[in-house]
Amino acid sequence: MSEQDDDLELRALKRELDDAFATTRPRRGFEDELWLRMQARRPLGSRLRDALGGLVQGIRAVPAVPTAAVAGLLVVVLGIGVLALSGVGRGGNAASTAGSAFNQGDTNHPPTLPGAFGRLPSPRLGSGSSAPPLPAAADPRQLVPGSGYVGPVNLTWAGKLTLDTPTLPVFRYHEPSTNAADQFASALGAVMQSRPGGLLGEYESSDYTLSIRGTVQAPAAEPTFVITAGPSMPEINAAGAAPSDIATLFLAEHSLVPQWPYTADVQSAGGASHVRLLRQFVAGPYGLAYLVDPQGDRYGLEVDLAGNKPTMATGPLPVTLEAASYPVISDGQAIGAALGSSAGGPGAPTVQLSQAEVVYVVVAAGDHSFYEPAFLFSGSFTVNGHAYLERILVPAVDPSQRSS
Repeated sequence: MSEQDDDLELRALKRELDDAFATTRPRRGFEDELWLRMQARRPLGSRLRDALGGLVQGIRAVPAVPTAAVAGLLVVVLGIGVLALSGVGRGGNAASTAGSAFNQGDTNHPPTLPGAFGRLPSPRLGSGSSAPPLPAAADPRQLVPGSGYVGPVNLTWAGKLTLDTPTLPVFRYHEPSTNAADQFASALGAVMQSRPGGLLGEYESSDYTLSIRGTVQAPAAEPTFVITAGPSMPEINAAGAAPSDIATLFLAEHSLVPQWPYTADVQSAGGASHVRLLRQFVAGPYGLAYLVDPQGDRYGLEVDLAGNKPTMATGPLPVTLEAASYPVISDGQAIGAALGSSAGGPGAPTVQLSQAEVVYVVVAAGDHSFYEPAFLFSGSFTVNGHAYLERILVPAVDPSQRSS
């Protein structure tokens, strides 16, 4: 076969390939997504070197840029680049879903002045609820009966608590409106059906119903959404995937993967699984601190599964968070407050508190509410052969900065 024949055959093959690729283009935005994934897998040093190289070339292309201005710009961009490449501000265990319905409003905008929110209300740890009803989750944890000890105890301290920072951030959000709830539902493809008393709205899509509730005053709880699957809700096609992966795939399909840091917790019973993405806050120099309810239980975004089929999902409605630093009590003051929280006496059981950590709790305050830091102490004890867990929650913000 001659070289001319070879050339003709290669050209014909190229045309066939071009025709094939012309009809099998990837989905819109795939190239950008693939490029971002490729860049994310590259070493940090390589990404930073390329970013700085592009910056320098861009500066060289602009005539008569003063040397001092160039140096200042490099310092600013270098700081921003390190933050961006290190992943600060992203969900600790989640893939990026920038621009998604869940994350459009769930960002931090820190004020410039410490204590910018004024005097803060203190966490209320009482029981009872004024919350309007929401669909109940099919939590397999309910298969394990639990009970709590009610009565005075004598408290002792046998743990270690070290807080090396005089301040911690407080986060504030304003109460979402019905318009905000409608926008969130619309982004998920759900249409409003009604506004029952106490709810921002109830919505419906072809696969599920959606309920949205505002802040609950007592016990305090942030604005919440609940997705309840309908009969047509499809299974997640992920053979052999773990429940946490199935839950994440479901959330990703609806642009609900959280961007805040979290750890995953999975509890299963029979064919049902309960997946919890336990929310964390960046507590300044202390590091990551869990969000807990007034009883001290960690929580966040939760998904119930029946095999590979999601049956329910519930989590915090996206809100814009502002942040301000506040002085906090010392670790010694926190321990003293915990030990003085229960008036024991003769015959009362002794509880040895052995663990303590900084956590965040919701504090409701009308048209705006807070996520405030607190110290959570815990210890186990036994009464009449039954084991119990004692938890003590101590507000962390200095009393001089609290209104109650």
